[in-house]
Amino acid sequence: MTNSNHERPATREVANQLSTDIRLLGNLLGIVIREQHGDAAFDLVEQVRAAAKGRRGDEPGAADELQRLINGLNLDSARVLTKAFSNYFQLINIAEDAQRTRTLRQREAAGHSDESMDAAVSRLREAGVDAAEMRRLLRELGIRLVLTAHPSEAKRKEVLIKLRHIAQMMSVRDRQNLLPREAQVLEAHILEEIEELWQTRPTRVSRATVSDEVDFGLYFITSVIMDVVVDVYDDLHTALEKHYPDADWSELPPFLRFASWIGGDRDGNPNVTPDVTLSTLATLRAAARNAYLEDVGFLAEHLTHSVDEVSVSDELREAVMAAGGLDERYPSELYRQQMNIIRGKLERDEYQHTLELYDDLALVERSLRHNRGRYTASGSLRRLMEKVRLFGLHLVPLDIREDSRLHANALDEMFRYYGRTQSYKGLSEADKQTLLTMEIANPRPFFPMEPKFSDATNRIIATWRMVAKAQQQYGSVVIDTFIASMSQQPSDILAMLLLAREVGVERDIDIVPLFETIDDLQAAPDVMRVLFANPEYRKHLEARGKRQQIMIGYSDSGKDGGYLASNWNLYTAQENLAQMGAQEDILLQLFHGRGGSIGRGGGPTNQAILSQPPLTMQGGIKITEQGEVIAYRYSNAEIARRHLHQVTNAVLVARGAPPEREVLPAWRAAMEYLAESGRTAYRQFVYETEGFVEYWQQATPINELANLPISSRPAKRKPGGSFSDVRAIPWVFSWMQSRAILPSWYGVGYALGMYVAEHEHGLATLREMYARWPFFKALMENVQLDLAKADMGIAQLYASLVTDAELREQIFSEMQAAYLRACQAVCEVIDQPTLLHNAPVMQRSIERRNPYVDPLNFIQVHLLRQIREMNPDAENYRPLLRAVLATINGVAAGMKVTG
Repeated sequence: MTNSNHERPATREVANQLSTDIRLLGNLLGIVIREQHGDAAFDLVEQVRAAAKGRRGDEPGAADELQRLINGLNLDSARVLTKAFSNYFQLINIAEDAQRTRTLRQREAAGHSDESMDAAVSRLREAGVDAAEMRRLLRELGIRLVLTAHPSEAKRKEVLIKLRHIAQMMSVRDRQNLLPREAQVLEAHILEEIEELWQTRPTRVSRATVSDEVDFGLYFITSVIMDVVVDVYDDLHTALEKHYPDADWSELPPFLRFASWIGGDRDGNPNVTPDVTLSTLATLRAAARNAYLEDVGFLAEHLTHSVDEVSVSDELREAVMAAGGLDERYPSELYRQQMNIIRGKLERDEYQHTLELYDDLALVERSLRHNRGRYTASGSLRRLMEKVRLFGLHLVPLDIREDSRLHANALDEMFRYYGRTQSYKGLSEADKQTLLTMEIANPRPFFPMEPKFSDATNRIIATWRMVAKAQQQYGSVVIDTFIASMSQQPSDILAMLLLAREVGVERDIDIVPLFETIDDLQAAPDVMRVLFANPEYRKHLEARGKRQQIMIGYSDSGKDGGYLASNWNLYTAQENLAQMGAQEDILLQLFHGRGGSIGRGGGPTNQAILSQPPLTMQGGIKITEQGEVIAYRYSNAEIARRHLHQVTNAVLVARGAPPEREVLPAWRAAMEYLAESGRTAYRQFVYETEGFVEYWQQATPINELANLPISSRPAKRKPGGSFSDVRAIPWVFSWMQSRAILPSWYGVGYALGMYVAEHEHGLATLREMYARWPFFKALMENVQLDLAKADMGIAQLYASLVTDAELREQIFSEMQAAYLRACQAVCEVIDQPTLLHNAPVMQRSIERRNPYVDPLNFIQVHLLRQIREMNPDAENYRPLLRAVLATINGVAAGMKVTG
């Protein structure tokens, strides 16, 4: 760990500001606790905090004192403690975000622009990329970030809004030289928000609906993302003008866009019906209009230019007259009148197409530029026009996702009804492809006018008809992607094409397979090669510009084969798919289904992009922004801007000036060994150890998580079901709660240790890979982070909930031994004495949080023990369950991740 005495003065100053912010927010929270619950409650919080801190410092008797305090809690005291520590984490998160913002501003002020748009453009210019090549690169960049709801943010939107207000006030306090009275007023406002936060339920009363989740996504899109995206385009424009001063960069191609799954993803979620998706599209459209109305209203008040002072264009004058003549209230202010005309059209929802709104705004912009108003034209009006260009009247497109097995079931029923085959599902894969190809080419209708099949089949038909209706009503841009999860064979994708052809959208939508398990990732290139050779599918590709979108799943592959096997098979699948696409003259766009946690593909997005195989981004890139990641990246505008800079920087560099690196055959052989060894160890422990599932269900709050009202989606793909039907999200979430975080690291220590033991110079090879191969470096950096966050002492506390003593000892002892092996092996590969020795800032953040997370874990175990011994019909069961769920919410805030 870096000694703070050797840090740069600026770094020490920022660290001091962080401590000051934490102290202020902590003191204000303390005031609220005293006033709400009295000195005794505040003293209890301090006693528990001191005991937890002492336990971390190995003080004699501290652990016993902490346990004694927790065991003596009644339900009311447990709730106060949970609320105190949970809110403290929310406030720490604000303080740490403020520190990060300060650091970024200091770097920018000092002229450092690492991982920025400017740095990327500068690098490409130095690499010999000329203006024409840069323009072509930007046209092909194709970054799309997709907001999803299914991992589910644990915080309510109402809580997020309060936290954002506090963050904004802390920013004012930081950047303005306030007078004492002003500082006092500001602190009073912060105290007001903290009091409101204290008295607000952290979780919903009832389970979130799809509408709630749509509202959650809209909050970030309209309050932060829209403006930040415009800022990012402006930043790129500035960088291009700086490094290519002789070129015209007035019109930038749409290189960065957003999309959403919220309200479109029906995989395993029966609540996302065709009507819900249509309602979501209408909600998105209304939100876009409201966002533009706010800006148009502002402009109507500011564009008060009078024709008595300056001329306007004839085309603007004619447009105003054609719309009903001059407004008698301000007859000379034609810009103002045009903005009011636009406002009326928006309010009445008269614009059918985005271009109509854009053209009405452009009338004003052109007139201003030609009549000595270029600064006005380049200000708020231009920003609004850029929003309209990038977000349109639809705001963001919706991706649709459905389980491929449901498509197969529906086709099985319909083919039997038509007498084509008694068992479509029983056919060989070759016969399925033959039948589907014939039906795709057959011009006769396949769906009956009034379907009278099973509810599941009728729903599949209704979903595809809904896609056609949405495109007819709003344009093909609103739904341009249909994804089939659990795609395993070419027939799964041909089935989608048949259904798309039946409703007439096959030319206007991407048909996207999602390869999720290890086996499916390995088979993906062969599956796609068969499809590309199919004459009917080839027609579809030609209609789509010979482009194919392919989604790869990080969550289920991690749950299926463990961390090492998942990541290596994702890497090789991308590599093989890119090579196959190039051979077939098809441009591939890979869609990365990454989660928030390391075990589900989480980690720094820009590092993940730069560590991908070469040639895998020729067709652009799509990446999911899931659950709590949305709040952490897009609650704060400056952090959102930094994130988008890092993503764009990475994609620009990877496409335009990729670093020359050779992946040596020895490294590939090492990864093959590590992946297979890790997968074997992981599957033996998780899938083949008798009693493992029982241990997991008792030693984590997985069953209680099912009651947490944070998602509209069930924890399992189908009711009842087996372990394989459990979603990767609650799987990871539950282990995160118990602090074991097993999915991120189990099997890593075994694999690394075996490789070193069985290969001469094995450790040297692994260290060389870490030093020279970005993929392997990111692999090790990410796993060391979750190893550092994990805590076997807390995990053992949860293990005490397992009623079978022999099972408890067997599973936990193996888990603990595997954890220690992983820590030792990772440190040896990175060549450092302890975890995060090379990342002191992250190390301090974890150390700062642990004394406050630990009590929540102790409280959670204390409450779990009680509730599991209680009859669900008992009077105190529901209040106790609410208390458990509050601890889950608090631990998620402390760990800064759910799943």
